[in-house]
Amino acid sequence: MPIQTVTTSEYKYGLVNAVEDKSIKRGAASDVLNWIEKGDLVELRRGQQYLGSSSVNTGGGQITGLKKATDSLGVEILFTTYGQKLKYFNNTTEEWVESGSNLLGSSVVDSDGLGSENIFMSEYASPAGNQLWLNSPNCAGLFKIMVSNPADAVDQYDSAKNFKGNIKIDTNRMLLWRRNEDKTGVYGSYIDTQTYTTVSGEAITGPTGTLAFKSGGAKRTCFGVTIVIGGVTYTDNFAGVLTGSDGTSTGTINYATGAFVVVQSGAGTATYQWENSTANGIADFTKSATRLAGQGFVFRQDEGGGSVQNVATYAAVYFCLHIKKTWVLSIGSDDTEATNLPYRDKVGIPNALAMVETGDGIFYIDDQNPDDVKFRVIAYATGGSDQILPFSKSESLNLTGFLFDKCAAIEWGDLILFACRTSNSTQNNRVFMYTRKWKSWTILDYNVSRFEIFNGALYSGDSLSNNVMELFSGFDDLDAESMNNFWIGKLDDLDTEGLKKTKKLYLEGLIARDQNIDIFLSFDNGSFVKVGSIDGRGSYVDFGNPVSIGANVIGKK
Repeated sequence: MPIQTVTTSEYKYGLVNAVEDKSIKRGAASDVLNWIEKGDLVELRRGQQYLGSSSVNTGGGQITGLKKATDSLGVEILFTTYGQKLKYFNNTTEEWVESGSNLLGSSVVDSDGLGSENIFMSEYASPAGNQLWLNSPNCAGLFKIMVSNPADAVDQYDSAKNFKGNIKIDTNRMLLWRRNEDKTGVYGSYIDTQTYTTVSGEAITGPTGTLAFKSGGAKRTCFGVTIVIGGVTYTDNFAGVLTGSDGTSTGTINYATGAFVVVQSGAGTATYQWENSTANGIADFTKSATRLAGQGFVFRQDEGGGSVQNVATYAAVYFCLHIKKTWVLSIGSDDTEATNLPYRDKVGIPNALAMVETGDGIFYIDDQNPDDVKFRVIAYATGGSDQILPFSKSESLNLTGFLFDKCAAIEWGDLILFACRTSNSTQNNRVFMYTRKWKSWTILDYNVSRFEIFNGALYSGDSLSNNVMELFSGFDDLDAESMNNFWIGKLDDLDTEGLKKTKKLYLEGLIARDQNIDIFLSFDNGSFVKVGSIDGRGSYVDFGNPVSIGANVIGKK
């Protein structure tokens, strides 16, 4: 690891608990929960609410997958998994709808029927349409979902062509790792050859019917559909809508099943293309006896680093993070040469989601030394060096008492968030949030198993139930009247040694009418004593210039 010189003056804001509370700067916090650092002020975190109010799940569980996908018109659709189920959020009804029935199968749940492994999902957009792919080591299949038809997943698993494991789609190929049969190999598919078959003038009958491409193989999906019937030509917009040439007629096409609906009845014709992704596509991991450029591959990373946890892209190379070691895989631009070398011992992550790719580098949690747990970033060294090194981003933090074995991470604007759990909790119940502008950390008490950004707002998969939550939303916390929170500053001698008197403590800022703040002081290291409150309806609050805050999710409006 690079050597860093750290002084407390570097940490002016946020939580600083790696040194004694008397040594921190004024304005920093010696302990904090649910207060967000904003430079010269702190702000109580916003609340949270369920996404899909009528389809909220009761009882225990946890979200095992959460991913946004975008159709060809830029409309975002959010997908989630829990137990054996894959669901998507219907933007019109604002409720969750199941795709298939227990699509994921019984091998991804425990004896209580609760999800027991991470479900990986990855977007892919090609001339064959906008897609979401889903896989895991024990999933019932390798599923391809046409984003415009989210209810109909198409199973692409073929033991002769591909595998089950964790996936990532990058540079027009699928990467896969963490197979049950091989936990230290990194696999790659064909670079998508975009091999499509054109069907011209297929006889159909309206107003409803099904295109015939499925009869030749269940793995096929279609796109680019044109239907001519009753003197009207219907054109595909690649988002599942058929627009008639008469200016009034519209129809629909399901790219997964081939089912279509138009206005006109009688005989007509259809012209379209279809693809099978297992034939020289991103679901084909095969290669010739003498491998050719663009074909599948496997790279061995077996030198005692434990299982491959995740594969991150930075500086045009793949950082393959194992539990106790990291490898760098670099594939040449012509796909005929590659280097696959160890990067660092003792650079690893405790679980698959304990890292996030950003423009600044790869942020991850380093718990290799239980007595010196750190948040780090793998990035270029400063000063013009071309070295890529791991740097600590949390010298101000003492992370004792927190566990990251179920960690999840995300970048959201200027923020980097890591979900974790306290040592007395079996599931994630805390979030460490890093604000890059202020180089500050705070702690939130959201229960998060997954993060995702949807329509600009931040969402989480709940770690305690089978629900998705909208975070940083409104003032209340799931309709609770109060939110657990505190902010504790430094042990301050007020620049005067010896006995002194303090007559007034000034606080200023914004407050909602139904909010109140309790103020506690501790003298001479004694117990905290409540000395007063600030009431949002108090006479000292200025109501003359109302400010609207908190009505919308941060980042959504």
